Amino acid sequence: MPAYQQMGHDSKNLLDVADLTAYAGAIVSPVNYTEEATRAQIERLQTSNFDFIFDPQLYYPQTNRGVLREWPHFPADVDTADQSSLPWWEALVNRVVETGSGLGAHSICSPAIVPRSYTNDYYDMLTQVGSLLAKTSGGCTPVQTLPVPLSDLADRDRVFAIASILSRTECRRVYLIFITDLEPRRELADAAELTGGMFLISLLEQSGLKVLVGFSSSDVVLWKAAGATACATGKFFNLRRFTKSRFEEPAGGGGQLPYWVEESLFAYLRETDVIRVRDENLISDASSRNPFRQPIFDAIERGEPWLALSWRHYMWWFADFEERMAGGEADPRSLLQQAENNWLALQDRDVLFEEPRNNGSWVRPWRQALADFRKLSA
Repeated sequence: MPAYQQMGHDSKNLLDVADLTAYAGAIVSPVNYTEEATRAQIERLQTSNFDFIFDPQLYYPQTNRGVLREWPHFPADVDTADQSSLPWWEALVNRVVETGSGLGAHSICSPAIVPRSYTNDYYDMLTQVGSLLAKTSGGCTPVQTLPVPLSDLADRDRVFAIASILSRTECRRVYLIFITDLEPRRELADAAELTGGMFLISLLEQSGLKVLVGFSSSDVVLWKAAGATACATGKFFNLRRFTKSRFEEPAGGGGQLPYWVEESLFAYLRETDVIRVRDENLISDASSRNPFRQPIFDAIERGEPWLALSWRHYMWWFADFEERMAGGEADPRSLLQQAENNWLALQDRDVLFEEPRNNGSWVRPWRQALADFRKLSA
């Protein structure tokens, strides 16, 4: 299944870009858009094969982020309710279904609130809520929401426990969200945690659940290698990583600097670094095929801004890469090995990037995670 767009502030303009038609659908955002605006987005692209997923986004209901509190599914008693009460969740599910189906959404995610502690009881309640959704979703496809701290997944037993509980859901699709404290522009780089995340995806898929990994970035290479059915991403950096700050910061989108995603390094490059990589003949075949490549080079040559082009360049790459991974055309092991070799070649040539932390240090943990996952799956 192709990639999904993760909707955020001012993201609607990418939904029908001619060169981004490889996306299978979009996860709409009640944080960033009103009910009326969201309905208009869906109606504008209402087709049988474009899957709009309604995520109620109640993860941090106490925050005042965006327009979420204006939506009819938002629980007015969220500050006083007993959130361990299944009847309370049942009433909430009914409101979520009514709202999502009223929008014309094709799929609906089960509501989930981020807890203080991710206990087995929490995951059991999530599963029960997802099963309630499966029974009441009507003509919409129910999707089980699963927020998981990536740090918990370094413990293999914890991975098994979570997968075992979630396998009881009556939903056949899972919306998996890895929660981290890492800022969106930094790459995930703990090999044990990444291996655990991949293993969780694999176990869920093996149990018959189709996994959609939300808030993905260039780490899509790992999630697809683990067998994830689909991955979602967005144009802003805070749509490529799930963090609490996404629900607390101003609605401006989280990042207004242009970056070029380069598959040969699995890195995001600033303008001066794009030129360096080009001059070092390290532009990948994927970047060469990207329809936004030349317009970006032209803009740089003319000294013009290319922020909007950078979003399109990234979104095209993500969908193209997901498709190549799904079709077996891209070998993650070879790609990551080559990326590490490219970083070493740049170091040997004393090619230094504008951002000191943009040094490829995450590639080896990714390679280690992939190797460890393959051993586990053998």
